[in-house]
Amino acid sequence: MKNVYAAQSNLGPSEAASRAPTPPGVIIRPALPSDALRIADIGARVFDATFAHTCSQEDMDDYLGANFTEAIISSELADTTKSVYVACTTDGGEKVAAFVVLNRASTEACVEHIPAQDRIEVQRVYADPAVQGRGVARLLMERAVQIMRKDGYKFAWLGVWENNVRATKFYEKFGFKRVGEHEFWLGSECQLDYIFAREL
Repeated sequence: MKNVYAAQSNLGPSEAASRAPTPPGVIIRPALPSDALRIADIGARVFDATFAHTCSQEDMDDYLGANFTEAIISSELADTTKSVYVACTTDGGEKVAAFVVLNRASTEACVEHIPAQDRIEVQRVYADPAVQGRGVARLLMERAVQIMRKDGYKFAWLGVWENNVRATKFYEKFGFKRVGEHEFWLGSECQLDYIFAREL
C-alpha cells in the first residue's frame, strides 16, 4: 500500500474557499441553507442519469427520496462532520451549478490504516449536466483539495461506481489511485464501487 499514495498534486498553495470569482465566471463558496433545494435537484438529476438504467424505477425513487430532498440536504448542511461547497455560475445572476461534500466521519476498510484525523472522504462531486464539460467541476475539485490541505488532512479518499468511466478519469487526473472496492446496494441491485485515494 505504500506506493498507492505516491501521486502528488500540482496545485498551488492551499487557500480557504472564498467568494472571489474564479475564471471563467465561477464563484466557489460554502453552501448556505438556501442552497438546499438546488443541491437536491442537481444531485437527483445527476444520480438518476447515471444509474437509472441499472435499477427499477421504484428502487430509484426510493433512493432519491432518501438522499436528495430539500429536507435531507438541509440536514446534511447542518451536519458538523461534513462540509459542503458549491460552485456558482455568475452569468445571468449567481446560480449553484455544482457541489462537493467532504465527510470527516466516514471510513472504509482499505483506508483504515490511515489515522482517522489524517483522512477525509470526498463523498460527492456533482455538476449540473448543463455545465458539464465547462470546467466547473474541475475548479470545484481544485478548491476542495486546497480546503482539505488547509484543514490539515493528509489523505483523501472516495468511491466511484465501477462503470462510471467519466468520473474515474476525472479523479485520476487529480492523482487518485484505486486502493480497494466495496458493494453498494441500490434497492435490490448490487453495484460495485471502486475506492480511490490520494495523498494531499
